[in-house]
Amino acid sequence: CDKHNALLIFDEVQSGVGRTGHLYAYMGLDVVPDILTTAKALGGGFPVGAMLTTTAIAQHLKPGTHGSTYGGNPLACAVAERTFDIVNDPVVLNGVKQKEQLFRDTLETINAKHKVFAEIRGKGLLLGCALNDDFKGESRKFLDASAEQQLMCLVAGANVVRFAPSLIIPDEDIAEGLTRFERAIASVVAAR
Repeated sequence: CDKHNALLIFDEVQSGVGRTGHLYAYMGLDVVPDILTTAKALGGGFPVGAMLTTTAIAQHLKPGTHGSTYGGNPLACAVAERTFDIVNDPVVLNGVKQKEQLFRDTLETINAKHKVFAEIRGKGLLLGCALNDDFKGESRKFLDASAEQQLMCLVAGANVVRFAPSLIIPDEDIAEGLTRFERAIASVVAAR
């Protein structure tokens, strides 16, 4: 971007506010965006969003060129500030990285047994299990089987089962959830 005088914009609506083990995902990379968008976790469940930028870019945002129907809501800003204070703590952020490793290790063990994933990707507590060719297009089956085990997970298209738990999920809950996920996988595999 610097070479071509282009703006680097990071959409961190999902990946920001500790989700990757850094306050914002870009902080784990060797770049700094010119513009960053953030929301969702920013309010800890309370609806709020923000766009952050550099002073150089902000000087071009004159009244009427950038706005929001709900911009500047005092309650939303207070909630976001408190959320920031809680998440921007080395204990919380390091905990996310440790929990990522627990997820990865357990998912690799599950995959060694059932052989359903081509790869486990992502960062921190935003992880995706990409299905291999034998299960291509069947992420919904794994989602439904997980629901039958009273486990809530997500999909990212037809080929990825996604996990995005609380940043402070206890290790015991990860273990229990992945035990249920393994049962869900076993049921999908057995039904073939």
